[in-house]
Parts: sequence; C-alpha cells; structure tokens
Amino acid sequence: MKNAWQSLAPLFALLVASRGDLVAMLTIGGIGFLIAITVYSLLSYWFFRFQISDDSILIRQGVIKKKQLDIKFDRIQGINAQQNPLYRLLGLVTISLDTAGSAGSEGNLPAVTRDFADSLRERIGALQPDELADNEDSESDMAALVHLDWRDMIRIGLVDRRALIVVAFIGPLFEQAGDRLDIFITEFVKVAAANGIHFDAASGISVGIAIFVAAILILVLGSIAAAFLRYHNFELFLRNRTLRSNGGLLTHHEHSMELGKIQTLRLQQGMLQRLFKRYRFTARQAISSGKNRSQKVFVVPVVTAELADSLRKKFLAPEAGRLTQDPTSTQFTSIAPYYMRSRILYAGLLPAVLAPVILWSFIGAVSLLFMLWLPFVSGLVYRNWKRAGFMHDDDEIIRRSGLLGYRTVGLLFRKVQRVTVTQSRYQRRKGLASLRMYMASGTVRLPYIDHDRAQQLRDYILFKVESSQQAWH
Repeated sequence: MKNAWQSLAPLFALLVASRGDLVAMLTIGGIGFLIAITVYSLLSYWFFRFQISDDSILIRQGVIKKKQLDIKFDRIQGINAQQNPLYRLLGLVTISLDTAGSAGSEGNLPAVTRDFADSLRERIGALQPDELADNEDSESDMAALVHLDWRDMIRIGLVDRRALIVVAFIGPLFEQAGDRLDIFITEFVKVAAANGIHFDAASGISVGIAIFVAAILILVLGSIAAAFLRYHNFELFLRNRTLRSNGGLLTHHEHSMELGKIQTLRLQQGMLQRLFKRYRFTARQAISSGKNRSQKVFVVPVVTAELADSLRKKFLAPEAGRLTQDPTSTQFTSIAPYYMRSRILYAGLLPAVLAPVILWSFIGAVSLLFMLWLPFVSGLVYRNWKRAGFMHDDDEIIRRSGLLGYRTVGLLFRKVQRVTVTQSRYQRRKGLASLRMYMASGTVRLPYIDHDRAQQLRDYILFKVESSQQAWH
C-alpha cells in the first residue's frame, strides 16, 4: 500500500496530462498498476526474512537486488512505529530502526504485531547505555510534556509547505480544465445576457479574483487537513531518558529517540509562525550524509518559546540546559557589523551597477531602475546581520540567525567532532575570524567574531571534547 500510494500520484498526473480518452487511459493504467503492485508485493513478502539474536537483528530482503542487514542493538538510536488504517484493523505495525551513521531508517520490520513491537523496544532499550531506570521519576515522566489540540492543527496547516506539493500535483489538471472552464464561462455569460444581466470589465475582474481566492482557500484547507492526518492528538512523553511521540488520524505514527543521541536542538520560526508566536522545535541526531536527513529529526511541530526552553532543560539535564533558545532574548552577543560589507558589495552594488551598463542599449533609461536593487539588498543584509548572534556557557553554545524568520541552534561542546578557525584577508585586517563547529548532524558556523575569542572558544571546545568521559553519539 505504501509503494502504491507513492507511485500513484505521478502516474495519475501523467495520465491526466496526456492526450486521449481520459477514462479509458485511467482504467487501463489502473488495472496495469494494480497487477504490477500485487506481483511486486507478493515477491517482496516471499523474499523477506528476519531473525532476532541476543544482540542484533538480521534482515534479509530483495527480489532482484538482494540485501542483508545485521543491525547491532547498541547502534540503534531510535525505534519508530507506524500503523496505517489497514494495519489498525489487523493489529499490526511497521517498525523502523534508526542507527548511527545511516542516512535514514536502516532497517524496517513491516506487519509485525503490537506485542512484538513493544517487547522488541523494551529489549533494545534495556541494552542502551543511556537508558536509566529511575523508578522514582517514572510516574511523572509518563505525563505528556506536549499535547496538541485542534487549534495547533490549524497553525501547522497554515505554515506547512505541503500545499506546494498539492499545486505541483494538480498542475497537469489545469490544461485539461482550461478549455472546459472557458466554455462554462462563455455559456454562463450568454445565459446571463439572455436574462438581461450584462458583465463589464470590473465584473470579470471580480470573478477572476473570486476564483483565485477560492483556489487559495482550497489549498489552505487541504494543508490543514494534512496536519490533522499527521499530527492529530500529538503527544510527547519522556520516560527513562527516552523521548517518545505519537499522533496521527488515519496512520498512527510513533517516534522515539534517546536523549543521549541528540546532537543539536533547533528552534525555527517563519513569517506566519511569528504572527502566532509559535515555533517548530527539532532534535537532530547523528547522520552520515544530507540524504534523507528529515528521517533523523525528532519534531515537535508547534511550541511556544517558554515551552521550548522547558523541553531543552529536560533534554539536556543535568549537564546543560541553562541557556535559552528564545531568539528575542537580549543575552545574544552580536557579530561584527563588517559581516555586511562583502554581501552588500557583491550581492547589491555590483549587480546594481552592471545591470544599467549592460541593458542601457536595449531599454535605455528604464535600466536605471535596477539601481533600486542596492537599497533592497542592503536592507536584507542589515536585517540578517541584526538577527545573527550567539551565546554560550561552560557546556553549550547557541547560534541565532534569520532573515524573514528566526532560527536558533544549540549544541553541547563535548559533542563537537571538529572545530576550525578561518580568516579571509578582510577579516585578518579587522582582527576577525569565523568559527565553524562540525557535528555528526551538520555544521554550525559563527561568522565575523573577534579572532582572539574564536581561538579561545576553539581551544575550550577541544578541551571539553578531550576531557569528557561520555560518548558523543
């Protein structure tokens, strides 16, 4: 069912965009698609085998290309579960195993019972070094740290980018619907004229605006519906140093992550989220590449700044968590204003001067309008500089950035894998440098800070890494 759903959307768009009898093509395409998916599903089931040993899971699968996985329990960072409507009826779930160093979910056990999934989670969790059995706190840990209601679903839907996917999906339909829409409008105008109703230019513009608003409203409602499908009744729990979230209307999603596996904590806010005074809070774990990075992220889709700080204290306790990731905090230290010079010069001044010179012979004095590009870029660069900053204490550092919105990234010094201090010629003249910290989940860069301070931070980070007795992953 999963493969069918992922493949059905582009197939449907292709058939709609093609010429010919649409009903006949959809019928033939649907029958052929159903046969292909059925055969593939049966073969995939026949060649899938797995075995549980004392310290690992062995998975063998593949129809043409054979694949065998031997996943050690101590490499597993998270155990996630999904339950679609069919699996709910049958009492089954799909288990996904996230491991250190893989780009996505390395192993999957589809269509296993709920009891088996729970027993496997407990068995693997018992061997995790970060799993601390604290019976005194177990009762309080079972209370939900976050619970999202219907208002949060609306907020998620309004700021979600999945509406763009809907636009891309229905794009091929526009060509087919264009001719029919023209015919409908023509007939509507004729009927109205026969009844003594005449439309002028203003009426035509009003109809066009109404159609556009209706299309936008449909996309917004679709995005909100998608938020309900994914995050309905979303709850976040913390038990024995393990984060667990669950939610979903039709397909039930369960996601887990060990606190010790967290590499960075990110708090993001877009333009619409600023209106709601809400943020998106994510915890990232180790990943070997940028591919399928989203599968290595533990997401709380809607939080307030206060709730985000409360969560990070729990996630990083007792080691850290004393700082705030609220981007409006006055504790952030600004970077040097020289940060703006090169960006205004190359992205603003240079295009603003070259465009009139190149286009003067084609469009004449109109090309001078490109000079407005310089103040526009200068305003954006200034805004970007004002939002850039950082703060740190003895254990962690937080980087703030943003243009239209905000983003703050927090990390522990001891989890840095590599740190560099670089200087351009211009930075060298001004006594500045850029500090870059390399994590297992990506890099964090502090540009245009004092060179001496950058060196001190580099040395201190290396000291924390060398002196720490805890695992970085």
